[in-house]
Amino acid sequence: MLAEATTLLALASTFVLPVDARSSASFEKRVLHSHHSRASTLPSYIATNLGAYSPYAAAGTYPAPPVGCTIDQVNILQRHGARFPTASAGKKIEASVAKLKTATSFSTLLDFVPEYTYALGADDLNPFGAQQSYEAGQLAASRYTALASDASDAPYTRTDSKQRCVDSAGNWTAGFVAAGTVVAPSPYTALVISNTAGSNDTLDDNNCANAPSPDDYEDTWLNIFANNATARINAAAPGANVTNSDTLNFAELCGFDTEYYGTLSPWCGLFKQAEWPEFEYFFDLDKYYGNGYGNVLGAIQGVGYVNELLSRVTDDLSYATNDQTQVNHTLDASSTTFPLGRSFYADFTHDDQITSILGAMGLKQGPSLPVTGPPTNQVWITSQIVPFSGHLVTERLQCSGTYDGTYVRFLINDQLQPAEFCGGDLTNGNRICTVDDFVASQSYATNNGFGQYLECGYTPL
Repeated sequence: MLAEATTLLALASTFVLPVDARSSASFEKRVLHSHHSRASTLPSYIATNLGAYSPYAAAGTYPAPPVGCTIDQVNILQRHGARFPTASAGKKIEASVAKLKTATSFSTLLDFVPEYTYALGADDLNPFGAQQSYEAGQLAASRYTALASDASDAPYTRTDSKQRCVDSAGNWTAGFVAAGTVVAPSPYTALVISNTAGSNDTLDDNNCANAPSPDDYEDTWLNIFANNATARINAAAPGANVTNSDTLNFAELCGFDTEYYGTLSPWCGLFKQAEWPEFEYFFDLDKYYGNGYGNVLGAIQGVGYVNELLSRVTDDLSYATNDQTQVNHTLDASSTTFPLGRSFYADFTHDDQITSILGAMGLKQGPSLPVTGPPTNQVWITSQIVPFSGHLVTERLQCSGTYDGTYVRFLINDQLQPAEFCGGDLTNGNRICTVDDFVASQSYATNNGFGQYLECGYTPL
């Protein structure tokens, strides 16, 4: 067994915000005395086309359970809220801005560039992202009040150890408590699972170095669709000689700047409305071929969480303990750190890991994504699946009447999923599966990906 560091973190009812955007590693915690909602100021044609950088928006209308069915357990797998660019991405964006500034002149389109200073932080939540998680906690409390009627029923909370996930768990919890519809324990704690190299963590894709890169797919499409925008920018800034990669960085900066400063970034004006769906497709290719169905080692990285989910919905620990992929057996063997029989679970993770989990389960399957442009009837649309603060929810239901027994259903950002893999498409639009059928459908997970994890270049211990 690997020596895997974990932490039990006390989550006060606090709102976690970076002190200074220029040094976002420095944080303060303050009690949230009042809350004023701020929606994204991005127009919808941009907000819905930034892929995993899109602000959260419900992909459907949450449906009540079928008549005769009552939810008795919920499992929320939540992506962290909006963040600053990663450190590596931020350096690339900053370099592109510096290159653009070398132009000999600027047209009206770019007259803001000489005075622009790149001043975003790196890796951590921005204030808008903190708010997103807070509001997600409020919504969960109001929707699932009956599952948390006293302190002993509070959500059992885990998080990947990346700071933006830890802070999202804290903000979600603050919103959950502040909703005032549930009784919270004191202190409210979350299990922080280490994602350091070699550790077993079902909430991070940290152990598959041999997974193929999506770069070739992305670059092919980028060099098909971005040429016109790049030519337009170069015409407006002679001498800068920006490339298609720079153009992509400016499009990403439109979203990051807007979500931090709260006003529409001038970088957004570089692009025509019709170009934004083409950027979205770039981000669709990124996830599909990075961790999703287009990557031969994508789904295997989600198997560990699926086996933990099976243990929870069946109250049978063996699915988790028999896992030979990413399950942390030190934690899952203990009823303290992996309790069964609970009605409410909340886990905080990343977009890549959710993508792998969906692939392992069989959700959001559709036509493959060609590098020449979107297919007809495209199913994998990144902004609708793993936006900032996006979530996969698995509800367990006890039913009598038309349906009799124990069932599950799956929602991605409030959109009820067909779940054809376990017969959900055969229930007159209710899209529920018996727990037994769900378990039977997950043979890929219960058989440990048929040994595929060994192809990752990591041998779990």
